[in-house]
Amino acid sequence: MTKTILILLAALAGCVTVEPAPDPRGAVKPGQRLIVLVYQSPGPWIVADPDSKAESALKLMPLGSFLQNMQEEKINELSKDIQPYLPRPRYDQALEAELIKLLKAAHGGPVQTAAEAGIAPLQRREWNAAADQLDWRRAYYALEAGQRAPRDYSKLLSLDDALIVDVNLSFGLEPDVDDRTLPTLSAALRVYRADTTRLLWSREERLSDKLSSATLSEFRAVPADLTDRLYALSVPLARLIASDLSKSLNLVAAPPPVAVLAAPPPPAYGIAAPVALSTASYGAI
Repeated sequence: MTKTILILLAALAGCVTVEPAPDPRGAVKPGQRLIVLVYQSPGPWIVADPDSKAESALKLMPLGSFLQNMQEEKINELSKDIQPYLPRPRYDQALEAELIKLLKAAHGGPVQTAAEAGIAPLQRREWNAAADQLDWRRAYYALEAGQRAPRDYSKLLSLDDALIVDVNLSFGLEPDVDDRTLPTLSAALRVYRADTTRLLWSREERLSDKLSSATLSEFRAVPADLTDRLYALSVPLARLIASDLSKSLNLVAAPPPVAVLAAPPPPAYGIAAPVALSTASYGAI
């Protein structure tokens, strides 16, 4: 019976029309301004138990969204229970600094932070407002196909010439393919035209600490171990994102500066010093 259900589910999944991904070719003009905005989740996302195959299959059913919502609520409760014990390193700042450095090397135009682009801190907070981490994930991280952009960049006319690199950063514990629960840093990446907030490119990237062997109980006892491991993933994830962006958007670096040879110094046309004549060398007149 279970086998029959799974076959039917696979058939239904095959009938689903998948919206094609945006084509990013030619999206970035030579010298165009890029504005990098990294938004961090308000709290951790602690997934203690991986989905069973049956649960994953059931999510494809019409009631699958109901099952998924229940599961997300359960994850959110656990995440909020652990949140007060975790230190709060700024993973977003570490990732943003590295990402901007790499994009400046890969792109011939300006690459700016929110502050450099004249975006007020209050505006940034409004663009990342959420009641909790589950609300944040639903609003900004896991967007459904065809869903409108959650942040309307077109309202700021000063950004019209730019492309927005929108990075939504989630942190916590998630299971891997071997059902180990590992420290994981993940990012939902999107590139928008600022003047229309039209989506040009999107991707999700994640990195896990595969050397970790600690259980959730052990991380509860020493929460700094979890946050230290997550912070160590910030720069490697930024490098992965920069590589994605450079390849997918065909970024072109600025040409190296032309070496200008210094002109040789002009020849010295000095005047010979006068020679003093000694009267001792001549006889008296």
